[in-house]
Amino acid sequence: MFKRLKKIHDNIDVRSLNIIILLISVILYIISSYFANNIAILLLLYILDYELFYHLKNYRYLRFINLILPIMIIAYFLLGYLDLSFIHIDLLHILLWIIKGLLVIFYIVNIFLIIKDRNIKYVKGRRKFKRRTFNELRKREIGRFRKDNIDYQEKYVLDNEINKDSDYYKVINDNLKNKTINDLEEYVYLNYLRFYKNKKYNKRNIFDKLNLVFLLIHVIILLLSIWR
Repeated sequence: MFKRLKKIHDNIDVRSLNIIILLISVILYIISSYFANNIAILLLLYILDYELFYHLKNYRYLRFINLILPIMIIAYFLLGYLDLSFIHIDLLHILLWIIKGLLVIFYIVNIFLIIKDRNIKYVKGRRKFKRRTFNELRKREIGRFRKDNIDYQEKYVLDNEINKDSDYYKVINDNLKNKTINDLEEYVYLNYLRFYKNKKYNKRNIFDKLNLVFLLIHVIILLLSIWR
């Protein structure tokens, strides 16, 4: 059971999170950090940071912040039980704001890396393959496929020194139209299906479970942080 849960956890692709959700989460995280005043909320904020860092395995230079934050949070917790009246500055208050600052920086850097590295092939696909009907795609591409096939045929005839008066050339020429139509139909179907696949993905990318859970976690942490 544990291995199965770990596999599901490790397969989470944070790069597929919707950009709008990510930007909203940054605002919620900053507000939560501002109101966070107890060890439990600080730990929740750090765990959220760590989860993002965990799934961005290629960015090992963030290790320092990842290592120093739990140490500072534990130090903040332990210092709360010590008598620090001999110190003329509010050490706990200063340490708390340093922790908050590092948490926010760590979070924003993680979000930036997610947006930078996220898989954008679907966005590219959506831009490239505008919605057209089958007939519109056929009319738009038939000339290109006919020209490409004619060029290929002429090159083949020249390379193989085929006589244009031969029966073989007539067979090749007769097959040119069929090949052009077949190539065009394959192109049309692939691009038509790709458009709807991209459209479906982009719609799911906004409302899927991962995005909703990610946003819900931020809302819960925010409510806990402002709750007195």
